[in-house]
Formats: sequence, C-alpha cells, structure tokens
Amino acid sequence: MPVQTNRPRTARGAAASSLAGAAKRFPDLPAVILNTSGLSPQDSALALAIQRTALQRWITLEFLLNKALEKPLASMEASMQGVLLTGAAQLVFMDRLPAHAVVDEQVTIARQHIRSGASALVNAVLRKISQMVQGFEPGVTWEPARDLLPVDGGCVRLNEGLLPETDRTTRHLGVATSHPKYLINRWITAFGEDRATEYCLHGVVSAPVIVAVEAGFEREVTELYQPHDQGGFVVWRGGHGALGDFIRADSSRRVQDPGSAKPMESTGDLSVSLALDFCAGRGTKTRQLAAMHPGAKIGATDVDDTRRAALRGSIQGLENVRVVGPESEPKDELDLLVLDVPCSNTGVLARRPEARYRFDTRTLGSLVTLQRQIMRRSAKWVGPGGVILYSTCSLEEEENGAQARWLAGVVKGEVIHEQQVWPTGRVTDYQDGGYHALVRVGG
Repeated sequence: MPVQTNRPRTARGAAASSLAGAAKRFPDLPAVILNTSGLSPQDSALALAIQRTALQRWITLEFLLNKALEKPLASMEASMQGVLLTGAAQLVFMDRLPAHAVVDEQVTIARQHIRSGASALVNAVLRKISQMVQGFEPGVTWEPARDLLPVDGGCVRLNEGLLPETDRTTRHLGVATSHPKYLINRWITAFGEDRATEYCLHGVVSAPVIVAVEAGFEREVTELYQPHDQGGFVVWRGGHGALGDFIRADSSRRVQDPGSAKPMESTGDLSVSLALDFCAGRGTKTRQLAAMHPGAKIGATDVDDTRRAALRGSIQGLENVRVVGPESEPKDELDLLVLDVPCSNTGVLARRPEARYRFDTRTLGSLVTLQRQIMRRSAKWVGPGGVILYSTCSLEEEENGAQARWLAGVVKGEVIHEQQVWPTGRVTDYQDGGYHALVRVGG
C-alpha cells in the first residue's frame, strides 16, 4: 500500500504524479496538465520543466531506463514509471541540477508515495542513469552517433555508445529524438531523410513564447522581450505575470507564433462583412480576425465548454465579436468561414510533445473523417463567392492539400490560395509548422 503523508508538495513530487497519470495512458496521451497548486513560482517552474522534458524525451528516457532495469519500464506500475521518468529526465537533460540531490529526492518520493521498499530500486536505477551521462556540450551540432543526444543549444554526451546503431536510421533517430518509428518512416517517405531528421530535431527544441504586437510597436531588446525576425512579433523573456500585463496593454497583442498567424493573414485582401470562426478554441485567431477586419461582424464558437468559456474572456473588449453556441447556425450567408480544425499537431511537436506518441494510421484516419464532418456541416453557411479558410498545424498531406481539394469539390468551388509552413528555428527565428488554404465557394 502507498505510504500516506501530509508533507508539503514538492516540484519533483508534482512532476512524478503528473507523469504517473501519463504513464497509464501512454502512448495515447492527451494534453498533460500539471497541477502546481501549493507550489511556489520557482517550484512550479521546475515542475513544469521536468514534466515537459520527460514528455518531450519519453522514448529516449524509456530506452535508457530499460538498460538499467531488469524488466521493461512499461510493465511497471504507473507510479514507479512516474518517479523514474522524473529522475531520469533531470539526470540526462537538466545538467544544472546536482545528480546526488536528484537521486536523493526521487528516493524520498518513492518511499513516501509508492511504498518503503520502492526506494531501493529507484536509488539503484537512477544511480546507473547518472553514470551513463558524461555531460552537456553546448554549441555542438548533432550528428548520428551512439553516444550523442541532441538538445536545445547543443548535445548531451553519454559515457559510452548506448544508442542504437547509426545505420538503423529510423531506430536510431527515433531513440535519439524521441519520435515514434511510424512517424519517422512517414516523413522519410514524404520528405526524404534529411528533412525528416530536420523535423525530428525541431521537435526537441524549447519553443519560445512569442507575442504578436500592434502596428507601430517599437521593437527593441529589453529585459521582457526581444524582436522576432518576422516583423510584428517579439519573443517574450519575462515572467508569466508580466506577460499578462503586457498583453492587456493593447487589444491587438496576443500570444501567437508567426506560423500560426499566417492563415488569418491570408484573408487580408478579402472583403468581409460577416464571418464565423467555427473552431475558435481559446480565441487567439478570433482576435487576429477581429483586428484584420474591424468592420466585419464576427461570430466565434467551440464545441468544448472550457475552451468556449476561455474564448468569452479572450474577446472581451472586441465590439465586433460575439460568442455563439456550437449548435447555432448563421441566419445570413457568410463571407468568410474560418475552420482551424482539430488535427494531428505534427507541425507543432516542439509545443505539443505528447502529440507525437499518439500518431498512427488509425488516429490519422479518424482525424481526416472528423475534419470532413466539420467541413460538410459548416460549408453550407457560406454564400456563393464567399471564402472558407481551412487550416491545420499538421505536416500531413491527408489533412492538408487533400482536404482542401475535397472541400473545393463539396462547394463546387476552387482553391484560390494555399501554403504549407514548415517548422524551423530556435528563438528569434522560431516558427511552428502548419497548413492553410482559401477555398472560394462556387455560384
């Protein structure tokens, strides 16, 4: 039986608990939420960093842990997986944390939250993991090697060649960058080995917080932000509280990646008087739409109650936008319908690391079906000559160009614009991947 304790929550304990919950569902992971209640801001940041590292490098960590275990990690109870993943994530990828302190605290967590006997196993396994790691080598460019792991800003060198043979490209790349073999093989087939490797390496960078700013904003390097290479955006460097104050200072400001802004930017030359953002989420693109078409009447909705509630808060102060129920239908024909549909997220794996593990043929097929259901239901609301903006944050053709052409057939129209954006960069040149198309409805 787990040992009961009333001890205060710790950063590592919170991360271990979150990862234990993820282990119960792996690889079919939803967005993993970390409960930081009771933690100081500093401990919250540490817990989030540990959790994110473990999610981003799950396959890598599991591979190394299995070398230190007598039975596979996946066969162990979820709480033990959570503790071991939390410890291994710190020992392998978070070089500023003293190894002895990491091991000692994970041993304590195991004793308190699993059972007293669990501490010996955790101690032995994590000490072996610590001995595998030589250290972080900043500025080193990754190339396939059995002792080298790519990380943001350099590489982690192992003390010996533990990784799969480099001539087994998919297996080696999968373990080194923590991407499933199925996804890597798809990318190699679609884009070639070099680009597939590039996208896998982008999936292990630390995605920066980027803020879209209003026209005329004086972009300069400050303690809070620095200019992004693409005009109209800054890379945030300050804390979360200061970010909220910064965004509230102007209604045009929003946390948004330049890649995700491109779909709405493509509507800039359209004449829009009535629009609907049908898959609005929490309202980032809705706010962008309102800023680009201030004279339009804009409706916005989302099928998820939580996201719709956040949407209401997001659009406060925007007089030309109102939130509508997901079952309501427009009374008048739309000039513009925005369909930022649910997708595989393969263009944003640096921000959504858990999405890579659940990607397979079945999941992709289900998403394609759902996307077509959304399009078929809503396309009828657009009048002849009106435009549907279809967008995803995916790199997969089945979700992108193939869907735009299918939609054009449904509305007896044509694709008048499309763009695939590729994930690239690290900080001031960072950009998420995605796709968008404008489909004009036939008369």
